[in-house]
Amino acid sequence: MAKKGEQQPNISITTGKPIIGSKVFYFIQAVDAALGSAALLPSYRTDGTTTLGGEYLDEQTQQGRLLEKSTDEHSIEVTSYHAPQDPSVGVIEDASRSGKSVKVWEVIVDDSVKLVQDNKDTYPAKFGYAKVGEVERSSGTTDYVELSYTLDVIGALKDGRFPLTQEEIALLTDVYEYQNPGETTGDYNDIQKAGNQTETVSG
Repeated sequence: MAKKGEQQPNISITTGKPIIGSKVFYFIQAVDAALGSAALLPSYRTDGTTTLGGEYLDEQTQQGRLLEKSTDEHSIEVTSYHAPQDPSVGVIEDASRSGKSVKVWEVIVDDSVKLVQDNKDTYPAKFGYAKVGEVERSSGTTDYVELSYTLDVIGALKDGRFPLTQEEIALLTDVYEYQNPGETTGDYNDIQKAGNQTETVSG
């Protein structure tokens, strides 16, 4: 802020580090999921797009062009490699068939935007109810099956803060944690611990 008598600056320059796409996570949940249910992370995501669009009233007058916002048209597109065991796939396909909405979150998980609220680490998020638009599977014979879908947001995405623990953040990018010999059996996507506790990885 300029002192009295000093000239106000004409520009402001940001030198903050830009966010890379791997720090953005999309979560979905069925609208009829039980209270207390966890949100689902689509597995093996390769791309994602959040669009904050809208329609404008556009009229020409004697004094020139008039533009006024009339509607919001927000959407989220997700592309991932298709894992049949991924429960988020079932949520998307069920909603596509039934016409029900899904809940969707876009979360930026980076220390530069982390805030502590109520003793919890929180990250900036956008949330909305959405209808499942087109669902597409690409099945090249020598490639992984690719699944892509569009979520058309009802109304507009709402801004908020998404709580995540450090343990949860570690699980967002790694499919398993360190273990000592004899602690588990099974492959990485079907880890079984003593006492018949199973950690199944969507994959």
